[in-house]
Amino acid sequence: MSTLFVGDLHAKSDLLPLIGMAAIRERADRIVLLGDICDDWNVSNNGLIRFFETFTSWYRREAGEREVVPLLGNHDVPYFLKQGSSSYARARAVAPGFKPGAHRRVHELMRDIPFRLAWTDGNILATHAGLTRAWGRRRLGAGYMGMPAGEIAERLNRMLLHPGSLVVPMLDIGPARGGAGVPSPLWCDRGEFAGDGDTCLTQVVGHTPVPTVLNEHDAWFCDTFSTASDGTPLGDGSMLLHGDDGSFRTIPLYGG
Repeated sequence: MSTLFVGDLHAKSDLLPLIGMAAIRERADRIVLLGDICDDWNVSNNGLIRFFETFTSWYRREAGEREVVPLLGNHDVPYFLKQGSSSYARARAVAPGFKPGAHRRVHELMRDIPFRLAWTDGNILATHAGLTRAWGRRRLGAGYMGMPAGEIAERLNRMLLHPGSLVVPMLDIGPARGGAGVPSPLWCDRGEFAGDGDTCLTQVVGHTPVPTVLNEHDAWFCDTFSTASDGTPLGDGSMLLHGDDGSFRTIPLYGG
């Protein structure tokens, strides 16, 4: 099966039909959304609600045509958590751009979408920000370095069975993003990945804005949709296609 990896959407509804058309054009069997679906610099509470309603409709249509795998990013986790819980309070405290007035409706919609923290086909590991060796040893156990990609993804996704446990990766923030801890797969910056990324795995991530899809340190960085605070694009909107022949190819948002 071929897989189209898509970087951080950040509440940009105009991207959704273009991604769907790219999947058709490239005959992709699967779309993996690499997290940070929610929030943007200037989106309002009502704007985020409108976006997520549009996203939900788009997801349902696309899921009828091909597999769609949405991953959680650091911007998404507070909306995934139940309002009033201690984990929600702790997660929203470190969430940039969080829109409390949108939480109730977005949370309601998210419950009907099968979000994950990680996706794998047995060879590739996709998370929002990337898995470092230090975080793997600390949070996945002493035997982490010998785990196959499937077991790593399973352990990460198991956190969603008890959503309160998501506060752990939400609070594991490294110095590059203003924290003092070991960066988790929700927060790992590209520079932090360069220093300690698990290069025994082929990883695909978003999170760190890049000018175009980049391959370095055995990882593909795909956050090409993000913008500066004034709306200036930071990337070219490219995406990553993993073909059924095992090849990787950068895909433009528009055909041609």
